[in-house]
Amino acid sequence: MLAPVVPFVQFCGNCAPITSILLYAAPFPTLMSIGAANHPQSLGSDGKQRSSILSLPLLPYSSMTVNATLWTLYGLLISSKPIYLCNSVGILMGLFYVATFVHKSGGLASSSSSKYLPVTSSALPKPLTILSRTDLPSTFSSQITVSLLLLTSGLLAFRLHNKTLIGVLANLICGVMFLSPLSSLFSIIKKKSCPRGSIPLPFTLVQGLNCFLWTVYGKIGLKDVTVWGPNFFGLWCALAQAAVKFRYEGREPGLGKP
Repeated sequence: MLAPVVPFVQFCGNCAPITSILLYAAPFPTLMSIGAANHPQSLGSDGKQRSSILSLPLLPYSSMTVNATLWTLYGLLISSKPIYLCNSVGILMGLFYVATFVHKSGGLASSSSSKYLPVTSSALPKPLTILSRTDLPSTFSSQITVSLLLLTSGLLAFRLHNKTLIGVLANLICGVMFLSPLSSLFSIIKKKSCPRGSIPLPFTLVQGLNCFLWTVYGKIGLKDVTVWGPNFFGLWCALAQAAVKFRYEGREPGLGKP
């Protein structure tokens, strides 16, 4: 049951789903502007060459879909509309991104493009057929298996009303998504140089705001560490990215001078 909350906490609970949907919508412009695999150098409306879809990985979109599914199930189990409504939107957007990616890639999965196409179960309607293919690298099968295990475990836990297991799975995916940019941060700090545009400030700020809102609402409103824990971690990750951007962007490698 939702504990009595102060107006600010309720405000955070009302705004958090909005910022979550904004984050889910963030990949839309990039994915729509990218060229198809069979037209890797097609021109955009501005006359400039567009990158091929093969220059993007599928994993963020499939991970988004799995993550949104798990949080939707968790939100349903704890009867939290702010959680399950916004993540339901995330499921639809994630599936749209995956379908768009697969359509633009032409369903390619050759060895030459394998590093760009980490296909997961959320991308394909017949995972058993895909698993039987011999042209897929072993890493594909591993990612398919992991995605299947996560989704199956989540659905089974939902049927058993086991919110703890779903929460652990959702936190696991969240943690991986928050940790993924940190490897590049360590490289930037080591070189003391951050290429301009490598850390998108608007996205980083929205991510930080989203994590802050969920942290406040989860800690004080829901009193649920499963909600506020990963978002508190994500908040610090966003702050770290912003700090590195302001400290090193535009500086010469190794010198730390503008």
